[in-house]
Amino acid sequence: MFKPFENATASHAIHDLTLENQEDCVSIYGNLQLTKDQAGLQAAKVLQAFLNDVVSALENEQNLPEKIERQDEQEIENPFL
Repeated sequence: MFKPFENATASHAIHDLTLENQEDCVSIYGNLQLTKDQAGLQAAKVLQAFLNDVVSALENEQNLPEKIERQDEQEIENPFL
């Protein structure tokens, strides 16, 4: 797993859920089903640990602004269609 906000090229997957790192943002997208079994428990713990790391990184930031300005992601046409 990566450290939040430190490496802008890192990503990690928990089943079909993707955690993507940027210097000013962590993106979480996809699908994760937490089943009522050992596999679901393990996936939930991995997600919980990551989110705890994100919260810790934000809480430890000295000059955390109220809100940052981010440019909207621009869609790029698929050249294969």
